[in-house]
Amino acid sequence: MSQSWKSLWKSECGKSIPIYRILVPESVNQGIVKAWNARGYRYTAGAPSAIMLTGAMRRNFFRSSMLFKGGTGTGAAVTAGFAAPGGLALLAGMADAALTFGALGGATAVGTGVFAAVTGPKYFRDPKRLSRKNRQQVGQAQWVTPASLGFQPGRKEGRDTDEQRLFHLAVTIARKIVRTRAWTHPILRDHVSRVDLDHAVASIGVRLAELVRLREEIESIRDAGTAKSVETYLSKLAVAFTSMANRVLSMHEYYEHLIALDEQLMLLHNSERSRELGDRVLDVLSRTAADDSADWQFRELRIDAESQSSIISGLVAELDQTADDFDDFDTRLAAAQESIDAFEPTPSSGQVRRLE
Repeated sequence: MSQSWKSLWKSECGKSIPIYRILVPESVNQGIVKAWNARGYRYTAGAPSAIMLTGAMRRNFFRSSMLFKGGTGTGAAVTAGFAAPGGLALLAGMADAALTFGALGGATAVGTGVFAAVTGPKYFRDPKRLSRKNRQQVGQAQWVTPASLGFQPGRKEGRDTDEQRLFHLAVTIARKIVRTRAWTHPILRDHVSRVDLDHAVASIGVRLAELVRLREEIESIRDAGTAKSVETYLSKLAVAFTSMANRVLSMHEYYEHLIALDEQLMLLHNSERSRELGDRVLDVLSRTAADDSADWQFRELRIDAESQSSIISGLVAELDQTADDFDDFDTRLAAAQESIDAFEPTPSSGQVRRLE
């Protein structure tokens, strides 16, 4: 971790506008997450493209929903359209007209019921569907955005914070991680299942948002009498921020291990492909030129796939160690948590008091 986080931020994403909206996984239940995943929404740090939020996230607006609700709603409206004039005709003593409208209304009501019986089960079993309870809970979802980390666009009134820059870097690294060949390669299937990348990035965002809010509260009480205490508290926050910066740098180190593994996986693929091509060439020679020297020549020219496999095994072991360090969230943030919990604003007086 010889490179500083700020220099890494400048090289990776310093010239781009922060565009992200990261879900805090603990703020919603798994039913909501499964429905959003089934709809194909991109709201996590691992999404390989810009993450956009739509108003449909809290609504059931998809094919089976439109068929069921649209069909039954139209059928009910048509039934009511026949029932109203039928009732008026009956009151006016026009029995034949009332009977006609009643028959038409009954037919549409039966048709609507049959349609609902066919399309209803498909809608209620649709994995994209949010239950009534989950639709109410969607509004409680928490998001990490540039605004929540103190970012404001604009030239005159615009501002940015180190917390936002650091999290922007973390999101950029996460997007690069999921694009690597190694991340989706079968050889790392068990490894990737242990690395909850989205949860790790969201946890970083939550903690950085806490730092931003706490620093603003501390700065709001700065005056001649509290200046010294404010500086002390801000220095403690700097310790917590450094801990988070080290975590993001560790994340980048993990990404570099994946890049190295990508190269070895490509060599392994080429070596296996070379062996297949060599066998085909030898087969052609055996049936045509009968060149006895071709066999050992091709064996010397082939890349040794076994040696590449051993190199990959060693890289995977190093990657596992790096992932263990990266996933050790509690240990890495213990000192930072103690620094943050050591003080808090007092709501009644607006002052900052030391917790014993």
